[in-house]
Amino acid sequence: MIRMACGLAFLVMIVVTTARAQTETIEASPDIFVNAINAIEKKDFQTAVELFTILANEGEPTSQHNLSILYFKGLGSPVSYKRALYWAWRASLGGSEPAMAVVDDVRDIVTEDLIGVVAQEIVSELTAKAMDGDTDAAERLGKTYYNLFVEPDLKMAYTWLLISQAFGNESVSDMISELEDLIAIEDKIIYQEEATETFIKIPK
Repeated sequence: MIRMACGLAFLVMIVVTTARAQTETIEASPDIFVNAINAIEKKDFQTAVELFTILANEGEPTSQHNLSILYFKGLGSPVSYKRALYWAWRASLGGSEPAMAVVDDVRDIVTEDLIGVVAQEIVSELTAKAMDGDTDAAERLGKTYYNLFVEPDLKMAYTWLLISQAFGNESVSDMISELEDLIAIEDKIIYQEEATETFIKIPK
């Protein structure tokens, strides 16, 4: 019991310390973020989950990371590895490097089927955004197809990263080169044509 209490205290300290350090960088609804941190300090985890969810749905990475931790530990909501993985991956796509630790922790203990379900859910959401003109979604799709699925989908990863590059995102060049080493030249030519066809359909 003492060990559990110490672990909980340590978790709260990590979440609060990390979040406090990033409070000034929160552009979306900073008051909600501060209230969420205050709720954690008071161990009002249900309120923290509710508030972080608001910000997470707005795409705020730090809140997504914190929400993933709460789901992973079962604070403010029953434990949900599915939601923990979902929000941790979303946070990592948004630039939260610490969130990858949660992704790795969850992947180590869940089934491949669950990973596939979460990956497919994220892919569906991102595809809709990409086809609606969200240029950030293309890179995130490429990374998800390559790094989240148990078996990387090289075709879709390559296709979406090419589209991201076409929008002027030079940061994906290294990942494209890495993929090209894994794909046969015949397939690369086909995928490039498919990427072009998809790119043309995206509103500019």
